[in-house]
Amino acid sequence: QKTFSPNPSAMPGDGCKGNIRYAAIGRISDRVLVATYHHFTAGPPSAKYLAVAQKVLSSDKVLSQQSANVPNAVEDSCCLMQADKKFMYIVFVEKSYPERTAFELLRLIRKDFTDKDATQAESATENSMSKTVKKWMSAACTKYDDLTSVNKVAAVQAQVDDVKMTMEDNVQQMLRQHENLESLEDKADIMRSEAVKFKKGATQLARKMWWQNCRLWAIIIIVTIIVLLIIIFSVCPPCRGQR
Repeated sequence: QKTFSPNPSAMPGDGCKGNIRYAAIGRISDRVLVATYHHFTAGPPSAKYLAVAQKVLSSDKVLSQQSANVPNAVEDSCCLMQADKKFMYIVFVEKSYPERTAFELLRLIRKDFTDKDATQAESATENSMSKTVKKWMSAACTKYDDLTSVNKVAAVQAQVDDVKMTMEDNVQQMLRQHENLESLEDKADIMRSEAVKFKKGATQLARKMWWQNCRLWAIIIIVTIIVLLIIIFSVCPPCRGQR
């Protein structure tokens, strides 16, 4: 976590703390910056920010990331960007400015631009929309230039996001548990079916073994009777008809 320290070079009484330096919006299809806004005029000239913004917009490597943070892009300023399918949103902030808050500013710029000027920007020429976006972009940069006020909102939003993530995790866990219960029920049904088959098979086997035992005892009894008759006839002459 970076320790933020306000920029001491801001001019007293100009209403700008020097935390937000510069902002720009570029069209991705032809890599044209359609709007720029120089918020902190007491710092480096706008030409330096413009040159870096154009490099960022023209970089396929940066664009592929959809969001990026370029440290020390212009002297003591960091350059952060976000992109959607049509436009790239760029902002320069003081190097120790909280990154999460800077991305909050980018999301606000993106929302305002999408709601108000995105349609016009699809055919706008280079830097032709700077005056159009200046009013709402100035308001957004002024708001986020004062961290003491914006961090309260950011803190509440972070809490809301945490609660949202926790709820989503709980829902996902409940769904996984539900899937596990369904799986257990399916396994229980399979086990019950197998138990019925086993019981039926065991009953049939027991009946078969019982009949086999009965046949075996019948054979043993018949053989025993025959043996006894042979013995009797052999040792008893009267039984053979002799006197």
